[in-house]
Amino acid sequence: MPGWIALIKPLPQPEDCVITVRRDTHVTLDINLEQVSMRLSEVFSGIKIPATGSVKNYADTTGKSLLEFRVNLYGAKTQRRYDKVCANCERREGKRKGTPSLVDFKTDSDMITPKDGKIRLDFVFCCYPKDHELDDDKYL
Repeated sequence: MPGWIALIKPLPQPEDCVITVRRDTHVTLDINLEQVSMRLSEVFSGIKIPATGSVKNYADTTGKSLLEFRVNLYGAKTQRRYDKVCANCERREGKRKGTPSLVDFKTDSDMITPKDGKIRLDFVFCCYPKDHELDDDKYL
């Protein structure tokens, strides 16, 4: 992971660098805009995340310069990019949130502004790679 992104949770075990994530496990990242570039922290006022089922409000972004943040998941074996949840997870998650996305951000707004120079992102994965039945058991 680049130095400007810090994994806050879940943390890997000391003897292993593999992180096992369940659907109910929140993944938390801190993004330090100043480490990306001094110019970025001066120009951009925050990050815009995709609208997902758990994003509660849509911020007024008129006149604001925002970086767009996306999480792309690839199968560890097939290198195939996964864009949506499997049919089973879509039925399960769709009952609660409408059309589910593979990555569901847990935040009040789709715009996140820095606090103490960092932007904290919380999200969960709504589907396991093995659910797609394409010989992947891990995401990259």
